[in-house]
Amino acid sequence: MGQSPETNASPIQIGVFGMSDVGQVRKNNEDNFVVCNLSTGEATLTPALCDHQLGPRGTLFMVADGMGGEASGEVASQICVTTVPKRLYENLKSVSTIRETNFVLLLREAVEYANQIIFQRAQTDANFRGMGTTTTAAALFGPHLFIAQVGDSRAYLLRNQQITQLTRDQTYLNYLAEIGAEVPEDPEKDSRRSILTQAVGSSESVDVKVTYTKLRQGDNLLLCSDGLYNMVKASDLLDVMQKNGPLPEMCRTLIGHANANGGVDNITVIVANLQGAGLAAQDPASGVELREFREEDFQARV
Repeated sequence: MGQSPETNASPIQIGVFGMSDVGQVRKNNEDNFVVCNLSTGEATLTPALCDHQLGPRGTLFMVADGMGGEASGEVASQICVTTVPKRLYENLKSVSTIRETNFVLLLREAVEYANQIIFQRAQTDANFRGMGTTTTAAALFGPHLFIAQVGDSRAYLLRNQQITQLTRDQTYLNYLAEIGAEVPEDPEKDSRRSILTQAVGSSESVDVKVTYTKLRQGDNLLLCSDGLYNMVKASDLLDVMQKNGPLPEMCRTLIGHANANGGVDNITVIVANLQGAGLAAQDPASGVELREFREEDFQARV
C-alpha cells in the first residue's frame, strides 16, 4: 500500500502537543523535541500543526535527550531535532513514489546523518567532545507508525485503557539480558540501569533500531524522555492520558506529576491523538502488535 504526493488516502486526523521542562534539579534543559508535517515541512507547534490531517509524506514526532555535560547535551539534542526532520523532509520530496520500505530507509538515514553531524562537531570542537543524544523518532505514514530508536527515550501507545511501551531502552542492563548474562534482581536499584549502549553522535556510526505498529481510531501516542517515566509510573501515565482532556493540559499534568515526584531530570513529552477513516475502527479485543521492521513485510503490497 504505497503513497505518493499526488495521491490522497482516506483521512487521518492528528491532534498533537508537546512540552519540555527543566525539572526541579538540573540547571539547564538538555532535552529537545519536534513535531514535523513531512508533507509541508512545518515544524513549529502552530494551531495548524497541532490539529492537522496526515499528508502523503507523513508526520514525524521526535524526542531527544542530550548528554555530555555543560551545554554539550542541549547542543547535541538541538542538532538532532533540527537535522532529522529537515533531512527526512528534503529526501522524501525527491522521491516520486513513497512506499513503506523507502519511507523507513529514509527515516533511518536521517538519524544516521544527524549522528554524523553531531559526531563531527564533537571531534572538531573540544567544547563539545563526548556529546550525544537519545533519539526516539516516531513517524506516521498511512496507518503505520514507524519508530526509529537510539538510546532510552520512549514511545508508548494507549489503546483500550491499556498502555503499551513501543520501544526498548538501549541500556547496559537490557544488553546483558539480551545476551543471556546475569542481571540484577532489582534493576531499578542498580547503578548501571541508566548506562546507554549507544547514543546519536557518540561514535562514528549508529545502529538505528526500527519497529512498527498499525494504529487504530482513537489511539493515543506518548513520546517522552526518561525524566518522565523514571518519575511517573506507567499506571499513572495511563490514568492521565485516558481522561482525554485537552492535549496541552495533558502535557502539563504529566510534567507536573514528574516534578511533584522529585523532578530529578529534564522532562519532555509529546502527546498525540489519532482519528479518521484512514485508520481501522477501534476493537475492544484488539491489542497492540509491535514488530521489528523488515522490508519483506511490505514488498508484496501494491
